[in-house]
Amino acid sequence: MSFNTLYNEDPFPRLRALAEVLADADYDVVCLQELWNPRSYALIRALTRTSYPYAAHGARLPLLAGGLLTLSRIPIAGHRFTRLAAGGPFTREALTRKGVLVTRLSVGEELLVVANVHLSANLRSDWSKEAPFAEVQRAELARLAQVVRGQGGAGGTVVAVGDFNVPRDSWLLEGFAADSGLRDAFHGDSATTYRPTPRWSGAALDQVLATPGLPVAAELVLRDTVKASDGWEGHLSDHYGVAATIG
Repeated sequence: MSFNTLYNEDPFPRLRALAEVLADADYDVVCLQELWNPRSYALIRALTRTSYPYAAHGARLPLLAGGLLTLSRIPIAGHRFTRLAAGGPFTREALTRKGVLVTRLSVGEELLVVANVHLSANLRSDWSKEAPFAEVQRAELARLAQVVRGQGGAGGTVVAVGDFNVPRDSWLLEGFAADSGLRDAFHGDSATTYRPTPRWSGAALDQVLATPGLPVAAELVLRDTVKASDGWEGHLSDHYGVAATIG
């Protein structure tokens, strides 16, 4: 399961509620984005350590690298964070070091490679080929495809999930799928993964792509309000989660 946790708007009550949801869920691997604040990382890790004993992340200071954290019930064989954001007009994005956290998991005799992804935002929601934001995203996707292809030599299954910040039906994601060799587990379904607002109807920005030929079923999750044990009630994020069942 992959989920953008939304770093602002007082995240701590939402993170505590999310930890309760995850403890009751049957996900084997959880990929989280926007945990840049070391306090956010520390909170969610402390609350999930029992239900998800294994975790992968990059450098934790001054901000958690890429804001990415991968939790697992499966032993982790190794992990590596790679920065994908390369500046351009995204000065804030450069500071947050957006990128990909690749985690290798030992599933019996098999190897599962999970790429937890968060790419630079398109602040104008303009994904046309001429748009400067789209060009920055295209370059990041090219670097991401190179990282993904580099996992092929290890064998096993590769799954890339996360907040790609590009619509599922865009030329950008189509190009990444072709370049990386991965397949869209949603089969082009363009239903939004971003909670609609009065100003924007949203887009399918969160993705699941996997090794071709692998049986994968993907779905949207964490769409409804939740009520935590401490009385907090609300939506967990401005994004929905995306989950996949493999095999």
